[in-house]
This record gives sequence, C-alpha cells and structure tokens, in this order.
Amino acid sequence: MPTRSYPKHPPASVVRQKGSEPPAANEPKVKKLPVVLLSVAALVGTAVPVFAKSAPATLKFGKNTFAYSHDYGEPGLATVGHTVYVTTPGQGGAVLAKSTDDGKHWTELKTVVPPSSSPGQFTSGGDSDVAVGKDGTVFAGDLDIDGIEVSRSTDGGRTFTQQTFIASSADREWLAVDGQHSENVYVAWHELATGTMLVEVSHDRGVTFSPPHPIYSQPTTIAESGHNGTSIGNITTDGHGHVYVTYGVTRMDTTDTTYGSPPISDIHISASSDSGNTWTDYEVNPGAADANFGNFWMANAVDTAGNVYAVYSGYAHKGEPMHVWLQESTDHGAHWTSPYRVDDAGGQDLFGWVAGGGPGVAVVAWYHTNSADKNSTKSDWVVDVAQVRGLMTKHPRQITGQASDHVIHHGAICTLGLFCGILPGSAADRSLLDFFKVTVAPNGRPAVVWADNHRVDGGAGSGVGFAEQTSGPSAWSR
Repeated sequence: MPTRSYPKHPPASVVRQKGSEPPAANEPKVKKLPVVLLSVAALVGTAVPVFAKSAPATLKFGKNTFAYSHDYGEPGLATVGHTVYVTTPGQGGAVLAKSTDDGKHWTELKTVVPPSSSPGQFTSGGDSDVAVGKDGTVFAGDLDIDGIEVSRSTDGGRTFTQQTFIASSADREWLAVDGQHSENVYVAWHELATGTMLVEVSHDRGVTFSPPHPIYSQPTTIAESGHNGTSIGNITTDGHGHVYVTYGVTRMDTTDTTYGSPPISDIHISASSDSGNTWTDYEVNPGAADANFGNFWMANAVDTAGNVYAVYSGYAHKGEPMHVWLQESTDHGAHWTSPYRVDDAGGQDLFGWVAGGGPGVAVVAWYHTNSADKNSTKSDWVVDVAQVRGLMTKHPRQITGQASDHVIHHGAICTLGLFCGILPGSAADRSLLDFFKVTVAPNGRPAVVWADNHRVDGGAGSGVGFAEQTSGPSAWSR
C-alpha cells in the first residue's frame, strides 16, 4: 500500500442489530411516481431502522490493480473461472478489458463497436454492460441513440462476430445471461420516448430477440411512472426461470424538492417466473414523502438458494445522511424484510451495489466518505465492501472491509445525472458517473470494480480500479 495516509471508514467492520426507529417498509403506503431516468430519477430515500455496532472484524482485500487507465466511469463486471471482464462506455463503443488470473494482470481488448451495417454505428458508446455465461460466452451491450447493440463473443472477447441491434429510444441498458450454453440473454432498459421500462429476451444466444415486454402493470406504478418517470436498475437471473429488475419511482405525495425536481422515493422490483415472458411488479420499500433513494441505481442480486436482494442509496427522511440500504425476499420478490442500513453511522454513502453469495449471504459495495456533505469539494472517498448474513433473522451479521487501498476520488459526487451543475444547489462533479459493481467470483471471494480518478500507483491519474478479497469468510459459506 502507498505510504501516504488516507481516511479510513471507521470501524472497518461491524455487526448491527435493529434499533428502535420503525422501518420505512412498514410505514403507511402512499402512492408514488417514477422519476425521469436522465434527470433526478436516480435520487431516492426512505426511513429505515438504525443498527447498533459491536466488535469489529474485517474483510481484507489485495493490492488494487487497474483494468485500464482511461478516465471512464460506470464499470460493468463479469467473472467465469479465473477470468474477469470489465467494461465501460467510451471510444465509440464498449471498452473491454480482461484478466485471466483473478484480476492481478489485465489486457485491454478491442473496443466493441457496432458493425458498419448497424443503425447505431454513428452514435455508439453511450452506456455499456457485460455478462458472461457458464460456458464462457461473453455478451457486451452498447447503447446508441437509436437503440442497443448486443454483441456475442465465443473466443474470450477477442472478436464479437454475432451482433444484434435492438431498435429503441433507449437509455441505461442492462444485460443478464443464463443456460448451460448461454442460450438465454436478457436485455432491460428505460425507454426514453414513453418513460416505460422494457425487457427483450433471446433464447438463441443473442441472435434474435422477442418483442419488448413492459415489466410493470400495477395501476399505482403506472400512475407514478406518468407522474415523474422511472429509474431502472439492473436485471438478474437465478438460472431457473426467475428474472428480476429493480427500479425506482417518485411518490405522489413527495415533499422533497431540494434540487427542484422530486427524487426517487419508492423502490420496486419486477419479477418473472417464466424466463422473462411475463412480469409482476412488487413494492420493496414505499419510502416516505421526504425520502430520496436515487443515489444512484437501485440494484438486485440472487443468492445460490434463490433469495433475492435489493440495494439502494439515499436518505429515509430529508436532513439525514445518505446511507446504503439492503433488503431480502425469500419468495421471489413478493415480500421483503425491513430495510437494513449497511454502512456505519458517520459520513455519507452512495452508489450501493449488491451480489448474491451462498444461502442467506449478500455482498454489498459502496462509496464512503467521512465528510458530512457529499457535495463538499474537500471530501475523500473510498470503496467499502460488506458481507451480510441472516437478514431474515433478528440478528443479522456483517463483516466489512475497505476494498480500495487509497482514496479513489477527491471532491463532490453529484447524483443528479445530466443535471449535475445545472439544478440549483447541485454539485458539478459527475466524473465517476453513476454506478460501479461488485460480484462474487467463482472462488467465493467478493470482487469489486470502480471508477478511479485519484490514483497513487504511478503516472496515471485515473483508471478503472479492481480489488478482490484476500482474507475473511467465503461469500459462498453461510
């Protein structure tokens, strides 16, 4: 580790128990509406219980490496065996890097761009995502103004000979894949023209896709969507026909207008039990009128027992710090535990993401600062990761560690998307963009990738950072 000092997340690990404050998920339900994805739609918050700390234990992570040195944000992450793939938007397509030794060394692959015959060839490089199947097949998603290019590689990402264009006025696409031979490919996105959220499914390894399926139908959700838009999170699959998409909307009675536009304040999940053909939407956390949960995307994951987890970031009530919240469902999204605060009480915490481990194990990653103001230009940010077990019990267990071995960002983090620096009172720094990811590698070790513009390991000042857990419990163990 570098000799320079940097702020640590105190303490590194805690076990928390529920406090006396009633969770937002149990508050009276009030109608809410979705937020426009390109604007403040990612802002959300809800009231949640406070948890008391006990004796610390830590997860430890290895020396940080860098997939590449470009100043890009929003890194996607996928693993198979000892191979790790990372992608970010840039260079007119989906920038892609690969490691074959669990992230110790990296090779930047050729940027995945649409073919010359694609309608998206002139507007590619908007958003990207990567997914890898059990058989090693790699899928890269690239957002164009007019749609989404889904590309498939069967040679470890060297070439992408199969490319299919999904025509849509899309924003923020997400990919997932399952099947023994990567036959099922799922693409979810936010439709700009209508403000709806859609999923298309391929059962022939990405060659052809179904017509778009709307993922919500409840009258309240439809009304909320029309009220203030939607904010779509990622898409996941358990490999047995169950597929999930998390998203946020804005309550009809919202009172938080800190930045003018109402924030996301109500968290939902849409679930399919037939491999994405039909969908049912459920409420995860109805939030409160003064909640803000859009900081930033709301993520979901599935553990090896089929339990579903949802993570989102923000405050339960206006005036409170930003926190990262975790909830669990054991019945495919129909019912949820009370919100659980993953981070410690001090500072601010943003950009929560989640991965599923063994039965009852969730792995959560987020950006943390000790600063009381996320918009302060003097804030120093690090990457924290936690393993959380037993959310369904009265005494959840948590072990936390700092994945970054240095400050990864100095300054403010704006969570207003394209409106950063435009809406009154907002910060202008959106250099990290809007998310980063964590996963559980096949060896059971949590692995995390993030945008980094405060490197201290050499001449490069920025890059896409990576770390894997080196000591602590396997995420596959209970």
